[in-house]
Amino acid sequence: MSVGVKAGVPFTDDFSSDTFPVPPQVYRSYSNSTGYIIGPTGEIHLPLGLSVEVDALYRPLDLRTDVVGDGSVSHNSYASWEFPILAKWRFPIPLLKPYIEAGPSFRALGGTASDYLSNDGLTLGAGIELRVSRVRIGPELRFTHWGSDASGASSHGFISNQNQGEFLVGFSF
Repeated sequence: MSVGVKAGVPFTDDFSSDTFPVPPQVYRSYSNSTGYIIGPTGEIHLPLGLSVEVDALYRPLDLRTDVVGDGSVSHNSYASWEFPILAKWRFPIPLLKPYIEAGPSFRALGGTASDYLSNDGLTLGAGIELRVSRVRIGPELRFTHWGSDASGASSHGFISNQNQGEFLVGFSF
């Protein structure tokens, strides 16, 4: 068994860009992938290079809305806790251990985003693990496909990017 921390950055936007009318004005919503991801990780090591990893990753979701022609901008950040439960397999290569992982992901959202955005998805990932003394260092790329947003999300400016990618680095003991 090992425990540690994962941290990283998204390389896709949290929300899709969209323009929608709410008479008498027109709004444009968008986000930037300039956020961060951080949280604890735990892993149970099994025989044959298999393991099960569970993470609790905090990721603020950024949503900006412009009133077209007005120049006013609102900025909202929504707290998102993501909980991937991943089956992981390490290739039997000495020193560097490439791995692949897959499993369901769940998330808990703060604020009004919780009424509209999907709370479950599927995560796939790949990385390389290096052991330095007692510390395992593992950079990885992850891709999560979230389920469909609730009906009515677009009328409130919430159109999430269902396909989200991120770069993470894990440090575990």
